[in-house]
Amino acid sequence: MLGLLLLMMRHPVRISARDQGHPKACGRRAVQGKVLGGTPATESRWPWQVSVHYAGFHICGGSILSEYWVLSAAHCFYREKNIKTFDLYVGLINLLRANNHTQWFEVNRVILHPTYQLNHPVGADVALVQLKSRIEFSDFVLPVCLPPVGLNLSRLSCWATGWGLISQQGHSSDELQEVQLPLIPRTLCQLLYGHPSYITQDMLCAGDIWHLKTVCEGDSGGPLVCEVNETWVQIGIVSWGRGCTQPVFPGVYARVSHFSRWIRYNIEVTPNPPQPTPALAPAFPSTSSVLVVMLVSLPAL
Repeated sequence: MLGLLLLMMRHPVRISARDQGHPKACGRRAVQGKVLGGTPATESRWPWQVSVHYAGFHICGGSILSEYWVLSAAHCFYREKNIKTFDLYVGLINLLRANNHTQWFEVNRVILHPTYQLNHPVGADVALVQLKSRIEFSDFVLPVCLPPVGLNLSRLSCWATGWGLISQQGHSSDELQEVQLPLIPRTLCQLLYGHPSYITQDMLCAGDIWHLKTVCEGDSGGPLVCEVNETWVQIGIVSWGRGCTQPVFPGVYARVSHFSRWIRYNIEVTPNPPQPTPALAPAFPSTSSVLVVMLVSLPAL
């Protein structure tokens, strides 16, 4: 992959649960070490993964930040979608089958970044989703860490996860997929997309453009995470791309570190909804197959 990895980590970074605003340590999964070109993920490998459903269908991914908050992409919730029609699932691996760790939630509110689409068709593609009830943490359901502002990364293990398309023929998988991706310098990504204005400072690029490994339709809103000192930090949110079957176009992500202060501020000042502990998600119907389609595509410029 051209050997191009970006973002040098010059100083050790310590990320604590206190930094995240909740008592459960973030980014520490029980298992230590679709997505185009990916492989099925095992239970508890990505415990912060969220499936966002609209009108009963999986449309986007997301990630757990705290007991009440999920991070996703703004374009997943834009265009006057009714928040009462959304359902979020955590602890889910197979879209057709809940397990003992799956929890289901309704949405209390959605906060889109105020500059979304203001200066770029997919700029500031960040959404904070507050749940109506509290997430119960376990080895299979855990929050991911936010990156410190200005965090630089290099030679780290970075992964994308989701239920998006897994082949050039448009096939999808009901199983959560994972793929390891190299980060691509912004200047190279701008060159590949043909103009500097297409890739702005609040974005980053990742993808194995030689081996056709990248995020695809249905992965929107999902996390791009890297391991920093044995702690998993989310550096990107799946945002957009110019197709996902072309070898020269990497996936483009909202750069989480650019929005870290805004994310933390809104979580801190927004009161929690008064609600009892959620029940486990009801099992998906066993007598008939549940049709799962990817309604949201990665928007293209």
